[in-house]
Amino acid sequence: MKTLIKNGTIITSSEYCQADLLIEDGKIACIGKNIGGEADVKIYAQDKLIFPGGIDAHVHMNVPCSDGSLSAGYDTETIAAALGGTTTILDYVLQEYGKSMHESIDGAHALAESQAAIDYGFHVIVTNPDEQTIAEIEDLIDSGITSYKLFMANDLALDDQQLLKFMEELARLGGLACVHAENGAIISSLQNGHKKKKQLEPYYHFLSRPLISENEAINRAIALAKTAKCSMLVAHVSNLEGVNIITGAQAPAPIHTESCPHYLVLDDDEYRQGEFETAKYVISPPLRSKEEKERLWVGIKNRGIDIISSDHNGFNYSTHKQLGKDDYTLIPNGGPGIEQRFTLMYHTLTERGIDLSRFVDLIATKPAKIFGLFPQKGTIAPGSDADLVIFDPAIEWTITAKEQHQASDYTSYEGLRMKGRVDKVLLRGELIVDEGKYVGEPGDGKFIARQTLKS
Repeated sequence: MKTLIKNGTIITSSEYCQADLLIEDGKIACIGKNIGGEADVKIYAQDKLIFPGGIDAHVHMNVPCSDGSLSAGYDTETIAAALGGTTTILDYVLQEYGKSMHESIDGAHALAESQAAIDYGFHVIVTNPDEQTIAEIEDLIDSGITSYKLFMANDLALDDQQLLKFMEELARLGGLACVHAENGAIISSLQNGHKKKKQLEPYYHFLSRPLISENEAINRAIALAKTAKCSMLVAHVSNLEGVNIITGAQAPAPIHTESCPHYLVLDDDEYRQGEFETAKYVISPPLRSKEEKERLWVGIKNRGIDIISSDHNGFNYSTHKQLGKDDYTLIPNGGPGIEQRFTLMYHTLTERGIDLSRFVDLIATKPAKIFGLFPQKGTIAPGSDADLVIFDPAIEWTITAKEQHQASDYTSYEGLRMKGRVDKVLLRGELIVDEGKYVGEPGDGKFIARQTLKS
């Protein structure tokens, strides 16, 4: 099948050009002026921008909650991702207690294969850091699952010795450590103090996770990664000092920085409303001050931040967040954002005068390179998958929970005014979003095996 896209402005991480795009059998075949010949489908993209499909490298599907319920999954959230301009996700799959990593991945595969509207891959969240789990890594990496989430805080925390063992094995096999960097001892101490004083409102979640907790853990994670000579991504960095620690690390293997839209758009005023509704913003690390939010933008401008991911969790305020109604430490951490990430970052970056090639790098190209998807994904070039977003920069609209397609009953970005909106999305050459409406089928997505750092 041939698809011809005419007269769009193509934007990659390195250049802009007004040109035609020819797609054959799901791949980009040719880019050039006035491409002629017959095509099965013609799309006219005059006055539109053409981006590589977004890659959201940090999402959480079907997260178990303390009442036995699950957060939203592939059936709804991958459609929302497609409508928002994302064509590939990497899901953090929890190693379920009492199960091997293989068993947990098999369960995720079964769901995604039948439900995912876009392409997908997996990370594994390590919960059982024993020798048997370490022994599984090689087979999983051979199957294309090359990255592993290691927690330094919360109920899933690994101690330094366990972290080092995992990093040494990942370094040997060409895998990537994705680290949640917060100091568990500091957080536990502050939480215990709040409980003694009966300070259990969501505001105290913010107070229990200060900057020093995050930045100490970043320093320690870097020391461990240096020792192991392990490549690492520090997830959801919320502040500029943390970014600077990473960029100045001078480690023998690459250390990458991920941040998220909420740290660049929202701030700690969300915790000061004095009502339980602030539970919507119980995320870890928490939102920071207005001043810190502005400082974090320096990391965007000086390229200290490598990628922007949503850290999406499809929780509902009316059910999941209510589990911590009487104790903020029981509120499920995280919030929805998979649908808004692409346009929210387009809008905010352009508002601040940041080049659109930098936008592409943050939301598509650099995630593809870091996670072993490039050049199949993350760029517009002959031979790459025809994952494309045709974007109308003129449309103005407002983010609301009422109109979103994520299954959550709220959005953290309620009422924000956007300029620019996704018009069409192609997944491997097939139109799955047309004029802002989903026209694909659940199950269109495919598992993408990723290359290791040694490939």
